[in-house]
Amino acid sequence: MAMKENFISMAPDEQSNAKVSPIDNNKTLLIDQFTSEAEPGNPEFVEDIQNMDDAFAHFRPKVNVTFTDAEGGAVDETLNFNEMRDFSADGGKGKLVSNSAFLSETKKKVDASAKIRKTIEQNRKLRDILNDQQAKGELKEMLQALLDELESSK
Repeated sequence: MAMKENFISMAPDEQSNAKVSPIDNNKTLLIDQFTSEAEPGNPEFVEDIQNMDDAFAHFRPKVNVTFTDAEGGAVDETLNFNEMRDFSADGGKGKLVSNSAFLSETKKKVDASAKIRKTIEQNRKLRDILNDQQAKGELKEMLQALLDELESSK
């Protein structure tokens, strides 16, 4: 069975008139603008780039992003990309999250909430207290008194 040519394999190279090799089926080609500083028009032609590390070192891709925090406010941050792994979010475990102060702090809050929820789900006595409105109110008052005491001892 002959491999079907795709539009990439038929693209002529303007300088050598050679054809670009087709991309293997198990590969992904991602083309996008990963920096906010690119100027429209003719792209820069660079000959001495031999691998991805050279490309990242030369172009130093970065992008300015605006996140929205829990209160609805804007948080501006610049994300820098030094290698392909910097684009990986990987469910909050990737380098995209760890390289961003805002995303790292948000992940910590999400993880803490998940841990508290898991603790409540596994603790039968605490679940019973939270289901009883009177006991829940008493627990809330006790925790507030404890919090007030901790804040006044600073």
